[in-house]
Amino acid sequence: MLTVGLTGDVGAGKSTLARVWQEMGATVIDADRVARDMWNDPAVQKKAAERWGCDFFDGDQKSVYAKIAAKIFSDEEEYEFVSDLLHPATISTIEEFVKGADGWVVVEIPLLFECGRPEWMDIVVFVSASPEKRAVRNASRGWDPDEIKRRESRLMPRDEKIRRSDWVLENSGTKEEWEAKARELGKIFMEKERSSRS
Repeated sequence: MLTVGLTGDVGAGKSTLARVWQEMGATVIDADRVARDMWNDPAVQKKAAERWGCDFFDGDQKSVYAKIAAKIFSDEEEYEFVSDLLHPATISTIEEFVKGADGWVVVEIPLLFECGRPEWMDIVVFVSASPEKRAVRNASRGWDPDEIKRRESRLMPRDEKIRRSDWVLENSGTKEEWEAKARELGKIFMEKERSSRS
């Protein structure tokens, strides 16, 4: 089995890579989805409610996630609290998914280096894109430049993450060109996975 960690700039095109690789046969695990599911755990909610108030989780899921984002991206202590609450359990859950998978596995994990690269991850791919290109992509999420800056302020410097990565892929062209890059790199990983079995 080959396990690939996929991380990179906010809005650089990680999800497109993951989709193409899934179409090529990879098992894709979305760490953000795993972390979001942690908020449904009564034990996690209890610890957060003890800190933020018993009515914090009132309302629909979207509004609760918005409140969580407002907490963690505006206050360093709250960010550390949530990191300690969620990250170890998220990585542990992902590891169990990886152990149960066959073949080539891709873990899309934006906070890979912030959580600590796990020893079972064979390769890390960092996705890079210009600020202008990322601004266009993030606008579709409703994130303006200030929101992007606020989110990235909690992250490890990108130069350091690039230095720690095994592969850096630059998203600088059209969507079609990006998907072609994804397929090209995907073929390399498929060959590595086949070689590891032989």
